[in-house]
Amino acid sequence: MQPTPHHTGFIFNKAINSQYINELYESDYVMIEETFTDVLKEYDAFLQNINSCYQAEDVAALKSAVHKIKPLCGYVGLTSLQEQCQQFENGCQNGEFRSLENECIDLMNSLIQAKTLIAEEKTKLSLFNNG
Repeated sequence: MQPTPHHTGFIFNKAINSQYINELYESDYVMIEETFTDVLKEYDAFLQNINSCYQAEDVAALKSAVHKIKPLCGYVGLTSLQEQCQQFENGCQNGEFRSLENECIDLMNSLIQAKTLIAEEKTKLSLFNNG
């Protein structure tokens, strides 16, 4: 068994639940970097799906689309965004698009900002793992 390099730990952006992510991946920063890379590969398709469902004003499809992106938030330690997704899903229960419109826009903006954060953290992880 090889010792884990940089056992001192990586310092995540404050938006990322570092305790959660370190426990989830047992502080394996190579695995965390790979996960961030994989999430980024899938992220745009999930965002496009949410936007398409929003444009179609299809609440059931919108709920499903948000449900599908929610685990990605957890994989990268964005637990507060994951909770925001869950709250949005819960709000979809009434089935009325107009009551969800502003909340959906806020969620989409949060998800778009999260993509930038994920990309930045992936770059920092790469430097940390290779340096």
